[in-house]
Amino acid sequence: MTNDNVLVIGGGVAGIASASKLADNGFQVYLVEREPIIGGHAASFGCKATETCSQCSVCLVSEKMREVTAKPQISLVVNSEVVRISGSIGDFEVDLLQKPGVVDPEKCIACGICTEVCPCEPKKGIFLLSPEAIPHTYILDRTQCLRFKGAECNVCQDNCPVGAINFEQKPNSKKLKVSAVIVATGFEAFDARKKGLLGYGMYSNVLTGLDLERIINGQEWITLPSNGNSPRNIAFIQCVGSRDEYIGHGYCSQVCCKYAMKFAKLLQYQDSEAKVTIFYIDLQTTGKGFGEFYEACKKTIRFIRGIPVEIREISPDELEVKYEDLTKGKIAKVNYDLVVLSIGIAPRKDSWDLAKVLGINLGDYRFFDTQDTLDSNRTNIDGIFLAGTCHGPKDIPESVAHGIQAASKVIQTLKARTA
Repeated sequence: MTNDNVLVIGGGVAGIASASKLADNGFQVYLVEREPIIGGHAASFGCKATETCSQCSVCLVSEKMREVTAKPQISLVVNSEVVRISGSIGDFEVDLLQKPGVVDPEKCIACGICTEVCPCEPKKGIFLLSPEAIPHTYILDRTQCLRFKGAECNVCQDNCPVGAINFEQKPNSKKLKVSAVIVATGFEAFDARKKGLLGYGMYSNVLTGLDLERIINGQEWITLPSNGNSPRNIAFIQCVGSRDEYIGHGYCSQVCCKYAMKFAKLLQYQDSEAKVTIFYIDLQTTGKGFGEFYEACKKTIRFIRGIPVEIREISPDELEVKYEDLTKGKIAKVNYDLVVLSIGIAPRKDSWDLAKVLGINLGDYRFFDTQDTLDSNRTNIDGIFLAGTCHGPKDIPESVAHGIQAASKVIQTLKARTA
């Protein structure tokens, strides 16, 4: 017998969009997120507006996150993952494992005392990830916390005025009964360290697009890590971790060209004397209005059809980019003070584990697969659907639309069963 409960696995923009659509149609939704807060990667992105809106859609993320908190039909379950599922459409039984989060989001009042007293330097071991974080709670970073490095430190716990911090928390198990499941587990950003010759992790002024997102989200002004000055000569290198069969990523990530050009325009808006070069193989300019945006970018941005093969640090504030110029058929070198690697979208490393638990298939390049090439939501298991970038590369609006589409198919499918 079909009930009115639906499980959404993943609290990124696609999962949030699915949950919101389902709640609006009378369903009780369990929104399960493995991290302490929802929003996924996009929650750390920054607005790229200049004198006009850049249509980066970052504002859409916070809007969708606020919708979740306003709908009582949505139960948010953080620090949790699915470990077992049984049954069939209309009658799934799901086992969750909730990991100890140290900070209890139901008790935390986000007063900030824990961060003030934390002895960890330079980065604090406990902090509020974002002013818009949902749940609005401080989180503990086990890689920074002295206690998880072997020290006997209880400073944050001893000073918390509401007793929200507990280092003795144990994992909890929880069972759910649901009629359908939407998988919206998102993606992983490509690890640019795998392209060692490009210098990421070695040179401070080599950043990734994700680094740049977090910088403008936190300080709204891009500066050189080496000296704090505004960058004047910037290079963007496209397709880092995309369109590369050698590393098993032969696909286009679809978002990199868009964010590189929007960042380029933002940098020139912040400093009118900034010069920007974009190195590319081919440009992805599809999407509403983006062709026109590209034509406008060509007026102030230099585009080089070439593949950088090596980056060397000439001085702490100068980088040499060696590249193959595909147009001229020769090797060239150019110096820049900032290089941004436009890293692509990769499938999550744990996709195979979740696929085994759910019984669903993986497709090309280890993204989750669908039953029919004409239906991008339905998996090989009746009642389990896909939403967002766990199915393949998508930008924010596409992820939201795909999440809403998945919810609509759940609604149609379950209503058809009870008709």
